[in-house]
Amino acid sequence: MSVRIQFDKPHAFYTNLDFISGRIILSLTSDDAVSAIVAKLEGESRTQLRRPIRPPDNRQPVVIENHKILYKISQVFPEPHPANGQNMGSAFTLRAGKHEYPFRFKIPFNNGCGDPQQQQMAGFGGLGLSGFQQMQYRHVRKTLPPSLTGFPGEAEIRYYVKVTVQRPGIFKENRRSAVGFRFLPIEPPRPPPTTNEVYARRPFGFQTGLASYGKKSSMFRKSPKPLSDTAPTGEIDARLPSPAILTCNEPIPLRLIVKKTNQSAENVFLVSLQVHLHGYTEVRALDVSRTETSTWSLMSANGLSIPIGSPSDPPLKEITVDNNLWDRIPLPNTVAPSFQTCNLARKYELEIRAGLGYGVIGEIQPQIITLPLRFQVEVHSGISPPAALLDAMAQQRPPVPARPTAQTPTPVSAPAADPLYPPQLGTPAAAVVDDAPPSYEDAMAEDITPTDGPRREYSGVTDVNAPGMDEKGGGKPPSGGGNGAAGGGGFGAVV
Repeated sequence: MSVRIQFDKPHAFYTNLDFISGRIILSLTSDDAVSAIVAKLEGESRTQLRRPIRPPDNRQPVVIENHKILYKISQVFPEPHPANGQNMGSAFTLRAGKHEYPFRFKIPFNNGCGDPQQQQMAGFGGLGLSGFQQMQYRHVRKTLPPSLTGFPGEAEIRYYVKVTVQRPGIFKENRRSAVGFRFLPIEPPRPPPTTNEVYARRPFGFQTGLASYGKKSSMFRKSPKPLSDTAPTGEIDARLPSPAILTCNEPIPLRLIVKKTNQSAENVFLVSLQVHLHGYTEVRALDVSRTETSTWSLMSANGLSIPIGSPSDPPLKEITVDNNLWDRIPLPNTVAPSFQTCNLARKYELEIRAGLGYGVIGEIQPQIITLPLRFQVEVHSGISPPAALLDAMAQQRPPVPARPTAQTPTPVSAPAADPLYPPQLGTPAAAVVDDAPPSYEDAMAEDITPTDGPRREYSGVTDVNAPGMDEKGGGKPPSGGGNGAAGGGGFGAVV
């Protein structure tokens, strides 16, 4: 007996509201008995960290936290009983040959690891050990995160379609198969475009009287042009549209603006420019946390001599640097969108390093000033939500509550909680668990068709069918910083 999964029209990656369909192909060399064939749509966010060694701490050194962020089941054979949806204790004999069973799932918006119904389906309910382990985990209800690897033995987010062929009898092993796929979420609703900008600003000032480049004398070379006694001073701005959002596989909407604050007879030149994107992945496993830093070099240009404006420009005049240097360079397809889930989060910072020089055209002085400019930015997938979904959100938006008056007592606020890891339902601070509007809701998207807009390339997972962390034996997880929120126990469990 062998079983495999074949997708219908497989995509490079899938997103929210997509239907993922295909066939389960069961091949039998002889007649065999089967109890049921079950297809599953699964997503896992798994982290594994090593505790810092702090004697006399006797807890287990390696902690694991695994959230089933997506879990859907569909029994494809036999058809579920119309009364109770089950066929308990039945066995069916299938003839030798090839048997095909279609399946179809719709990918939801939000993670479901905190949903009691999904936990029960996944077999994590009840009062057993798994139930007690579940109670110590914290869940945050957010849009499903993108597929993510690149941290071997430490963190990964993977999505699968799995099949289990259940066979009757204690001496017959069930047959299983799984196929991974890439996932990239629909981006959150963007605010209407405005002319507002966010900026990072640095002052600069050159000094007069420093030695110029040493050049061999020549009877045919003109004498260097003498410089004035006033070197240029000014400011440089890096600006992005507000809010600061970058889009996967698209160029950065960056503007560089320079203005002089004094009158000088010399030019200001752009002599170098580097643009880097820094990604900070916050990894958490129970009471241990760690932040991993990744850097993408978007561009690096040296040896430039681009004059900025003219010496005759009046002070405080804003000169925009020509964006031909960077306006055709997209973000690499390995950059995942910003996300936040129960045990993993990704944030970004954009760094621009501009090198400025001064002098006259053809004779730039050796004095170079390098100015770092940094932004906190969000990275979006570029997959726009369907218009019907935005309309549904606008209708579902709750009314603004009235301000409390002197006759209306102000309700007591819940205790403060970490916004990244909200408390469990039923605790005093449980009121802050939900997302602030606007947010996507799975219920309102039941009848909305998948998005049909452009989709960028994404390579968040190098090999979607490579063995997971647990299949590799876990490797050697890195040590955590030990600065996470307090948590109980020294063991890990699947959620």
